[in-house]
Amino acid sequence: MENKPKRDSLAVALDAVSDRWSLHIVRAVAFGASRYTDILRAVGAPRDVLSSRLRKLTASGILRPRSPEKGRLAGYELTQKGRDLGQVVLVLKRWGDAHGADDVPPVDFIHDVCGEVFVAEVRCRACGSPIRSGEISVHRASQGC
Repeated sequence: MENKPKRDSLAVALDAVSDRWSLHIVRAVAFGASRYTDILRAVGAPRDVLSSRLRKLTASGILRPRSPEKGRLAGYELTQKGRDLGQVVLVLKRWGDAHGADDVPPVDFIHDVCGEVFVAEVRCRACGSPIRSGEISVHRASQGC
C-alpha cells in the first residue's frame, strides 16, 4: 500500500513554496526589495540559503532577474506567476492579523483605486459569497489509470 499523497494542483502549489524562506522572499520583493542585499536584509536567511531559494524561485517562474536601468542596479522582480502568488500572501496576512501575537503590529494594504484599507477574502466564483471554514468539500477531477 502506498502512503504517498496523490499529486494535485494544491500539492504542486504547496511544493513551490514549502520551504521556510520562499514566501518571505516573495513578500520582500512584493514590498519593494529587489537587489540581493535588500532581500537579504528583509528576509534574514543565511546567504547560501537565500541564493539557493532565489535560483529556485527564478527557475520556477515566480521571480525573474530585473534588467538594470539607468541609475538602478539589476535585481529581481515578481513575474505574473509571482504576483498571483502575492494574492495568497494577502490571505495569509489576514490570517496572521487574526491569529498572530498581540505584540506584532499589523501591516495595512491600501487599495490604490479607492484609497481604503484592503482585506483579502476568499469568495465563491459562482455566487460571490465569502467562503468560511466548513463550507467546502473536496472534489478531485477524474484522472485516467
